[in-house]
This record gives sequence, structure tokens and C-alpha cells, in this order.
Amino acid sequence: MKNWKFTYGFAEILLGIVLFSGALCGCAKKGTEKKSNAKALNEKELDEKALNAKELNAKDDFPLKIISLSPAATEVLFAIGADAQIAAVSDFSDYPEEAKNKPVIGGFDGKTISIEVLLSFKPDFVYLTGGMHDFLIPTLEKYGIKYFVSSGESVEGVKNEILEVGKITGHFAEAKNVVAEIDEKISQAGNGKFSGKSVYYEVWNAPYMSCGTESFINDVLVLAGVKNIFSDIAEAYPIISEETLIARNPDVILLPQSSGVSIEQVKMRKGWENISAVKNGCVYLVDDNLITRPGPRIGDSVLAISKLCNF
Repeated sequence: MKNWKFTYGFAEILLGIVLFSGALCGCAKKGTEKKSNAKALNEKELDEKALNAKELNAKDDFPLKIISLSPAATEVLFAIGADAQIAAVSDFSDYPEEAKNKPVIGGFDGKTISIEVLLSFKPDFVYLTGGMHDFLIPTLEKYGIKYFVSSGESVEGVKNEILEVGKITGHFAEAKNVVAEIDEKISQAGNGKFSGKSVYYEVWNAPYMSCGTESFINDVLVLAGVKNIFSDIAEAYPIISEETLIARNPDVILLPQSSGVSIEQVKMRKGWENISAVKNGCVYLVDDNLITRPGPRIGDSVLAISKLCNF
């Protein structure tokens, strides 16, 4: 059986941000370094690289006991029809509803994952997240367990990941359909046609954190046709000053539901009453599991933001 070892670059995010902004994930390939924002493979290249089920069965075995260590990875596996191959998932794997019926191995942050428990499932494939689960790689290699290291830094990177995981698990045709659906929803959102609206996405508020140009969330905002007011900052999830935020005067403010901050609380923040978004009633709570998880629902995420902001 060939070794499905993948490695992509991963922009490390503070664990607290990750826990409150959904659950990140991504992908990779043996012996070569790839970045998640690499140029998307065209259809011909993908078809040439893809192995259909007949070819794979003749040369290799598909994984039958997969452990998914992030909610986004779990969503990918369910979306492409590989859910019957899942042996266990991480905490917060709550979508689709059927994912809640899978055995849970621990927190996807890595700190609560027991290697002994992981091995007890006798997995033949582990779906990791770069930065969080790197410590598992030596053990997986020691026991000859295949793995895929995920990174969710761009929409194109996630689409390529879905296709790669589809090939690995024997569900490439289904993966192509998932990506086609993503593209269709992004097309409905206008394919990034700029609406003129500026947006502040609040990752966290103590201190204030938002998303910079290197973040997955920024990529979603761009495709939704709006301007991230902190897109000039290279850092993925920068700490920003309240004064700068107010001065940049966003037209729309998006708040993750899991942060626990209400729209009324934002309106009561000192100095925020003059921000256009507050004055015009354009402060919204959003499902951060949908918006921030780099998985098969990214098309829904782009479309939702586009409809919300392009009033």
C-alpha cells in the first residue's frame, strides 16, 4: 500500500481563535511542500492525476478505518460519501447531524488526544490538521499509518484538498461534484465582484482580533464581493486597536455567534456609535461554524455573506 503522506503550509492561529472561529483543516503530498493558496489544478490535470476506483482496487486499498481530527475534515469526508469509512472523529464534529453518532477521540486542538486511544481504533488513515497534530506524525509513521495533513488557508486550497481526499478514499467522482457545487454557489455570489461594502469580521474582542489578507476568512469575504477593512495586514489573524477599527469605519460588522457578543453590546461600545455599520443597523451575528470552517460548505459561506452584506 502506498503512503498517502501530505504536507501543506499552515498559518498557525492562536488556539483560542481556532476554538471560537469554528475548526480549521486542509491537506498535503509526500516529499513535496505545497501551499494551500497554490494555483488550482485544472480539470485535465486532475483527471490525469486521479485514479478511478477500478485502478485503485487493482493497485491499492482504500482506507477503511479513518480517524478525522477536525470538524472540517469530518465535513469533507461526509460530503464526498466516505462517512462509512470513518472510525472516529474529534470534538466539535457536529455537521452533518450524522457526524454526532461517530465515536469521539478527543479535542481537535491535540492536547486531549491520546495516542493510545487513537491506536486502539486501529486506523489505516488519519486526517490531521497542520500545526495542531504534527506531534502525531512520528507515531503514525512508526506504525505505518497513512495520514493527510490539512491546512485551510484559501478557498482554492480547500477545493483541491477535497479532490485529493476524494482520490485517496475512493470517492473522486463525488468530490468533483462537491467542488462543482461550491463553484456554482460562488458564481451565484458574483465570483468576487466588488459591491463597494467594507466589512469588519470580529474574530475575538478581548483583545480585538480580526482577519488579515493571509486568512481563510479574508478569502471568503473577497469571493463574497466585499472588502475586509484589514486586508492590508499580512498576518492571518492580527490583534487590532479599537481606534484603528473605528477610524476605518466599516459598512458592515460581522460577529461570530460563538463569541457570545450580542448586537446590542456592540452598539453600546464607547465610540462605536459613529461607525456606519452601527448607525445603519448593519451589525449581524453569523454562524461561525459555517463561515470559518474550510470545508465543503464554503460555497454556502460565500453566498451567505454576499446576501447579507450586499444590501
